[in-house]
Amino acid sequence: MLRVVLDTNVLVSAIISNGKPKDLLRKGISKEFTIVTSELILRELGTVLRRPKFKADEDEIHRIILALIQAAEVVELVLKLNLVEADPKDNMVVETAYDGRVDFIVSGDSHLLALKSFREIKIVGVKQMLTCLEEKTT
Repeated sequence: MLRVVLDTNVLVSAIISNGKPKDLLRKGISKEFTIVTSELILRELGTVLRRPKFKADEDEIHRIILALIQAAEVVELVLKLNLVEADPKDNMVVETAYDGRVDFIVSGDSHLLALKSFREIKIVGVKQMLTCLEEKTT
């Protein structure tokens, strides 16, 4: 089964609106692939969801993160990278992917997408990942 890290921007999009990111998250929750995450990504997700524009209360944020912990494999980070100099916070996504031995990182972040890959890990957008999953089932 494919192992995939969903970047925080993909998770937020999936949580706040309908569309391809939500479709992808649902596929992960229904075990069409394994969602791999880390405490750092979960912490960043909580921080982002606390921004006033998202109007999420603490109970809602707690439920979202708990549901994600239950649906995903949470890996401990060992590797420390300085790969994404333009936005150092993006390094945690690649570190999670490497330590979680994933096949794909799914992101909408231009810094990560510009890398295209890291070692054997492909870095793709949501639409590309959905296409890949469709091809695997046909």
